[in-house]
Amino acid sequence: MAGVYRPRHPERTVLYRVLFHYFDQFLAEYESRFEKEYGFLRPIIKNVVERYLDCGNPRCGFARIRCPDCGEERLLMFSCRTRGFCPSCHAKRLEEWGEWVLEDPLLAAHRLQRPQSAPGQD
Repeated sequence: MAGVYRPRHPERTVLYRVLFHYFDQFLAEYESRFEKEYGFLRPIIKNVVERYLDCGNPRCGFARIRCPDCGEERLLMFSCRTRGFCPSCHAKRLEEWGEWVLEDPLLAAHRLQRPQSAPGQD
């Protein structure tokens, strides 16, 4: 059935369940078990995980969308927009980037080129 919104269920994934059940314990034990070897836990890590756990959760916010023609309404859950961690949000950003590359391949190629070393610096 094309065009029908199918809500994703991150709470069914292994990543979500592990973080939901054990991340607080990890935070509580990090300093004594891991800090000496890996350094201090950057605050952004806690922020990213908490945003991922709230991603797509209607209790964390949503927008009501109404079709101006037929009046049908749907709820759109807010996403965490965490690129590189949340599988759903990362996939969306990757798709948008792919579309951008297709629209203007010269600009994309220019931005993706690595700077070449000057002659004699090899």
